[in-house]
Amino acid sequence: MQHGHTHDHGTLAPAAACASVALDIGAGRGALVLYPSERFRGREIEISSLKDSSGRRVHTGVHERSAHTGSALTAIFGSLPAGEYVVWEDASTRGPRVAIRDGAVTEVRVG
Repeated sequence: MQHGHTHDHGTLAPAAACASVALDIGAGRGALVLYPSERFRGREIEISSLKDSSGRRVHTGVHERSAHTGSALTAIFGSLPAGEYVVWEDASTRGPRVAIRDGAVTEVRVG
């Protein structure tokens, strides 16, 4: 499946330099915060829109982030068009479906 660029999805993503992330949400846009299992540590997670028949995927790195309540692995998509998406477990395995709503942050655990 083409992504419009090339890179090795098996390589480790660099560690997050800080825990802050900018979210750009509002009319027509929302954000997605994934809490992946340990097997995703240092990797990338891809998602694709269910209405995009081209199969185009977008990805973000999985990083451990700290907050006052502790730390957690996260993958954050800071601004997405509202709609239905699928989270990809790997290059060919579909994971959960998620709904991104206008002006909202959707949070999902990924196995």
